[in-house]
Amino acid sequence: MRTAAFRVLAVAGALGWSLPAMAQSQCAQFDLIGNGARTDYQPFEPAPTVDTFQLRVSRLNDNVSAVRLLLVDRTPQSAGPQIGASGPLNYDLVWLEDTTRRVFVVGNEQPQPNTGAQIDLPGRAGVAVSQFRLVIPAGQQAAAQTHREDILIRYQCLDRSGNIVGTTQEQPTTFALNVTVPKYAAAYIGSVGTTRGTISFGEVSRPGADLSKSINVTALSTTPYAIEFDSDNGGKLKRRRGDAEGIDYTMRYGNAPVGNGDTMVCPTTPAPMGRGELFEVTLDRGSIAALRAGSYDDTVTLTFTPRDVANVTSCTVQRR
Repeated sequence: MRTAAFRVLAVAGALGWSLPAMAQSQCAQFDLIGNGARTDYQPFEPAPTVDTFQLRVSRLNDNVSAVRLLLVDRTPQSAGPQIGASGPLNYDLVWLEDTTRRVFVVGNEQPQPNTGAQIDLPGRAGVAVSQFRLVIPAGQQAAAQTHREDILIRYQCLDRSGNIVGTTQEQPTTFALNVTVPKYAAAYIGSVGTTRGTISFGEVSRPGADLSKSINVTALSTTPYAIEFDSDNGGKLKRRRGDAEGIDYTMRYGNAPVGNGDTMVCPTTPAPMGRGELFEVTLDRGSIAALRAGSYDDTVTLTFTPRDVANVTSCTVQRR
């Protein structure tokens, strides 16, 4: 009796706000502290991306005891505010001192008593530091690059009685959200998180044995990516490594023929599900009959790496 098994491995590869000073406005000034809102975003992570930043508020008028402010995205897309032109479509800015108050808006909305962050400016200095949070929901398509969105501060100054001092104003200088999507490629075999799989053919010497079987491989990438196919036994299933004889086989990935040592280059996958393809192995029936009884196997490693290439619209094979 001759049996055969085929092991498949998937190997992942990954490549891996200092801001200008805010110009003063009529009654208050706003400055980011430290690096501001600067974070990485991985579209295939299951949890949202969260980053906290601090805003310092200084009064410029002795009659001012508080400010009420909104953070404004002035360039929203039709389906969401979006960070830059090709970054995550949806995001939010949250005031951590009262998360129930809506402080992030698009367009021309004005501060109101029930919206915006209301920050007291106590003491002689009239300076306060308030914390905000950038939240980017998981699973959004985004190009592998740094995405920038300039945020406007629209605000009202308030006196000790809560009356508006002057008119609603806008900070002349915006501040930036900087979100970097890394160059990334990975894969799993069968179920999420699994990087090893086995294609078992059973007894291949019996009449009518099914000699063509497959396994599902799901690729995840933020850029075009390459898959390298490498066989431990040089493209044969063998009883022992180093044996001269073995079972010849052919491979197909996504219905395209591939050979040992070949590289396939594919386009960026959708987020968050990636792109699933069948990896199929077909044994050569003619090479089985002359072999001795025993268990024959091979391991093929599929290595996924990001590629800096443009205009990739379909998977293509590069022969060794």
